[in-house]
Amino acid sequence: MPNHRQRLAAVFISAAILAGGAWAASLVPGAGASADELRTGETRQGLSVTVKNIRNTRGQVIVLVMEDAHAYQSGNYEAAVGYLEIPASTGSVRADFPELAGGRYAVIAFHDENRNRDLDLEGEIPVEGYALSGARDAYDEPPFQRAASKDPTRTIKMHYLK
Repeated sequence: MPNHRQRLAAVFISAAILAGGAWAASLVPGAGASADELRTGETRQGLSVTVKNIRNTRGQVIVLVMEDAHAYQSGNYEAAVGYLEIPASTGSVRADFPELAGGRYAVIAFHDENRNRDLDLEGEIPVEGYALSGARDAYDEPPFQRAASKDPTRTIKMHYLK
């Protein structure tokens, strides 16, 4: 059984891999809604993700949606089926993926405060916020079976360690 330090290191390493793959995932065609669609607040088919606990309005919140357990577990974020960059808003933001319906999805997000499309680290400690669906706390890295859900409406909490 991994100790607390090993679990924390695993979360940070996974977050670093996530950040590196975020740009590549942005190239997924049709992987997100437009800013106008996000502002309308319309009810849609598909997946709607609310990311809460955002500490400020700097930068953007990057949201990735994974449907493949192996890609999720191995950190292959280029295999994301959904990707959005949303202007940060204190409190919460919503990401709608109308093209994603009926699947079992895990959600990963981070608060890219300086807009460099990377989760910045000091050593192994993230200095920007991150969120994982199914995570029980800031140090939890849930397996795909717990992170993924068929629920079309999801809420995940951003965690900040610095």
